[in-house]
Amino acid sequence: MIRICFTFLLTVSLPGYAQQQSAADSLRKNYYSVQKLISNQFSDYYYPSRAKIYSQPEQQFLFKIDSLRSIFTENLVKYKEKSNNTDAKFISEEQRDIDFFFDRLILDFPYFHETHTGVKVKLSNATQKRLDKHLADFNNPALLSSRDVKDYIEAFLRHQSSIEVKKPLYKKSDNKRLNAYLNLIPKYFINQACKDYWQYFYIFAHLDDWGSKHIASVIENFKATCKNETYKREIDSLYTESTAARKNHLIKTYKTVDGFDLDIHLFLPENINKSPKSPVIVYFTGGSWTKGNPEWDFYNCAAYAKKGWVGVAVEYRVADRYETTPFEAVKDARSAIRWLRMNADTYNIDTNRIVASGNSAGGHLVLTTVLANNWNESTDNLNYSAAPNLAVINAGVYNLLFEDATDWVTRDLRDKSIVKNISPFHLLRKGLPPMIICHGTNDQSVDYASAKEFAEKMKELGNDFEFHTMEGGPHYIWFDRRYSGQLSKFRNAFLLKYGYK
Repeated sequence: MIRICFTFLLTVSLPGYAQQQSAADSLRKNYYSVQKLISNQFSDYYYPSRAKIYSQPEQQFLFKIDSLRSIFTENLVKYKEKSNNTDAKFISEEQRDIDFFFDRLILDFPYFHETHTGVKVKLSNATQKRLDKHLADFNNPALLSSRDVKDYIEAFLRHQSSIEVKKPLYKKSDNKRLNAYLNLIPKYFINQACKDYWQYFYIFAHLDDWGSKHIASVIENFKATCKNETYKREIDSLYTESTAARKNHLIKTYKTVDGFDLDIHLFLPENINKSPKSPVIVYFTGGSWTKGNPEWDFYNCAAYAKKGWVGVAVEYRVADRYETTPFEAVKDARSAIRWLRMNADTYNIDTNRIVASGNSAGGHLVLTTVLANNWNESTDNLNYSAAPNLAVINAGVYNLLFEDATDWVTRDLRDKSIVKNISPFHLLRKGLPPMIICHGTNDQSVDYASAKEFAEKMKELGNDFEFHTMEGGPHYIWFDRRYSGQLSKFRNAFLLKYGYK
């Protein structure tokens, strides 16, 4: 009898439940639709205005941020009222994510305020106390499913690592940020699952973005202390893959600076000791001068070696490994080209056929090998040219005074104009080697206008130059399948034009 009644109740209530569920889904869908519209409006206002917003004094800044926060919260309150608070868990999680997102903007205030005004500030005690309440959340493994919570924690650790990395114990490390992060994690994470996650997160990111050089002890310590077997397998696999990739070619030190050996990776053709001499293609990887892994270019280097070229991938100093700026990276790029010329006989290199190629920040370095004649390592032999014979640039950086994204380069300089010494646009002159530049009109990292400005100046000077506009192209045109094929065609035609096969 109980079973019959229960079946009867199910039969009667299912259509009603379906209707209720459909109504709930409709409400949720409408909430997302409005929230997306608000998010787009926020992005359209906030990102172009970020410098102005962060330049305000703290109280005005907080008022602006909390005003923007309230727009998102008001939409959530409306949803709560329409749903009669029947979706309490979702509402709570949404409010949490809204708060973490906007609190991260507040957390960033001292850094960006100094970047845009030159004035160092600390958050007031009241504001800092407001943010400190989140520290307890760092040890809640359930929150690791929230992107906004993790973004906040990443930003927090980034700021803390900027303080930590200045300690003397990191002076001799060429993986400074990674070591700083790993030393900070036990300070803020007691829960084993959270501790394991953040160690895994930073080690994985390092292997992916900077490679496996000099981190064997880090890997072994992680495998010994981590309790999550999945994390351990993934890290071990990635590390093994990275170390294996370093074994199938020649690695030489092209420069030792501040006690650090910088590698040049040489992929040699089978007929290396036979005439005629081989052309060279030198890759400078991108990564905003903060990250960059020579392994990203190993595939291309090997492919060129099979065609009889010498393929070269260059390790240069980047901010998150060495706490350096593009000034040091430029010196390294120029040193690497000089090293190839100095060692041309050893590797049967044709010094009249050296091609330098780079994407994004790597493209900037290619341009500075051609242009930054007054920016050299003190140990370089200036009798050897740092300029390649051809230059290939995809979505490069042309004007370091044009982009807000490069403000960090000059933030610690008393004389900001020094950056012109490594800013390609400010170094343009006649008589440059042939060059090809490709840039997308929808590049959100490097404004297309700066590429066009550079191209027009090159044309005005009468340099041998090709400029290809990729209509609608994003920043990563070399990676985007919609554009990478066309990019290859442009590159191959350019090389063929000058007798390279």
